[in-house]
Order: sequence, then C-alpha cells, then structure tokens
Amino acid sequence: MPLRLLILLFVALTPDLLTAQAYHAEQRTSQLVQPSTLSAQDVIDRIHNNLTVEWKEGGVDNIKAGKAAQTVSGIATTFMATLDVLKRAYAQGANMVITHEPTFYNHQDDKSFFETDDPVYLAKLKFIEEHNMVVYRFHDYWHMTRPDGIFVGVVEAFDWQKYRRADEQIFDLPETTLGELASQLSEHFNTNTLRVVGPKDMKVSTIGILPGAYGMKPQVQMIRENELDVLIVGESAEWETVEYVRDGLEAGVQKALIVMGHADSEEPGMKYCAEWLQEFIKEVPVTFVPAGNPLWSPE
Repeated sequence: MPLRLLILLFVALTPDLLTAQAYHAEQRTSQLVQPSTLSAQDVIDRIHNNLTVEWKEGGVDNIKAGKAAQTVSGIATTFMATLDVLKRAYAQGANMVITHEPTFYNHQDDKSFFETDDPVYLAKLKFIEEHNMVVYRFHDYWHMTRPDGIFVGVVEAFDWQKYRRADEQIFDLPETTLGELASQLSEHFNTNTLRVVGPKDMKVSTIGILPGAYGMKPQVQMIRENELDVLIVGESAEWETVEYVRDGLEAGVQKALIVMGHADSEEPGMKYCAEWLQEFIKEVPVTFVPAGNPLWSPE
C-alpha cells in the first residue's frame, strides 16, 4: 500500500482509536473510584447473618459512637478502640472500627460518669465525631458463635493446634517446666508482663486456656474438673483464682496459674475477626489494627 494512502488511513482512524482508548480509560477509572454505598448498618446486618447463633436485641454488642447510616470507607477490627487505634484506623482509610472490648472504660459503655467535662472522654468523642467514624462493639456474639471467634484466633496465635483436644480448651504439650513454659509464652507474645503462680521447676504438660476475664467460678471449675497442670487466663482478680491456686499448692494440689493479661490473651481473636469479615464484606478494605498491651514491667 502506498505511503500516502497509509497516512490518510491512519488520520481517518485515529479519532475512533482515541475515542475507544478514552472510553476504556474512563471505565477503568470509574471502577477504581466507585464510592462505596455500604453503611455501618449493612455491615452489622451481615455480621448478624453470618453468626451461628440467633441474634437477639440487647446486650453490649451495638454501636458505641457514630451513626448506623454512616457510609463506610473501610473497616478496622481491634481488641480495644483506644484513641491511638482510632487515629491509626482513620489514617489507613477505615472509618468503622469493630472493637471487642468497651470504648468508654466500663462494660456497658455507660457515658454518664464521663460526659459532663471529662477531658479524656471528650477528646475521644471529638475525634470520632469530627472524622465521621463509627465504633461498634462485637463481644458477646463473637464468643457465642461456633467456633468461638476469639478462641480460634488464640489457638492460631499459640500455634498449638496439633496439641488441642477436640472441641476443648485443653492442650497436651510435650512435658516442660512451668518456668520454661512462661518464658516461651513471654517470648512468643513479646511481652514481659506475664505473672505466674507456682514453682518454676514444676513439671507441666496438660494446659488449659481461658482467655479474657472469665471470672473466678469458671476458672476454678476449669482447674477442679480437669487434670490440668496449669491454667492460662487473661486476667483474674488477685484475691480470687490467684489465691485459690496458691492455697491449692500449699494443700498439695499441684496446679499452676499463668496470667497473661486481658489484651495479650484475646487480641489474636480480633485479628481472626478481620479474616472472617473479609469472607462476606468485599466492597471496602477490612484490616486488623492491634491495640497492644499498655502495661509494662521495669527491666
């Protein structure tokens, strides 16, 4: 084909080619920037629909701050919606935070004690409101669904799946000493705030785990009704299970106790919560933002 004819053909076709390229570029851009219409209530409804237990109104699992109609740009799960967590969540594009524990310092998130002129409460609420955030608590039903969402994450974090007795919170580990076990946990979870009741050289292999704050009766019942060497808990009032174990050792009942701290013992369950949510929430990113353990011990 003569060069002159090729040039004329190219000139004739160029507008159509450019128009087609522009159209496809516009379509790609439209897909990338398409805003989410997902609301906080939509997220909550999907959580309800994916639980293995029937949802009932009441309890502590509800919105603690923000509005149900708020459009969600991203979701962050966490153990505790601290002010620092809220800031980090927002910085990465999440305006809905799903927390396991209270936002306002008491189990029911009762604000009446704080809402007059408390500077800490007001600073936190101000940040939430100014950034159109929603804080939703997911506690009771995350424990109640089967399997217990917190415990799934905890077992993964301990990496003790192969030692677990089926459908139980008991693990049969290779024999070690209480001191070695405590050291391994401290290193594995990067914490120096573990507390232990029992002799360092005590031989242990059968371990029970009750993360979080189950309370004295379930903790003592776990010790009493199972052939445990040591029970690992999140927290315990120092005058309850701690003293029961100390008196037991004096009475010849060889059971030890490791107190991990509430945050360290349950936070892995909210990491798993992000993975669970990702299965049925596709419109926006879902990530885990660790709160961490605020306690520390001097060297």
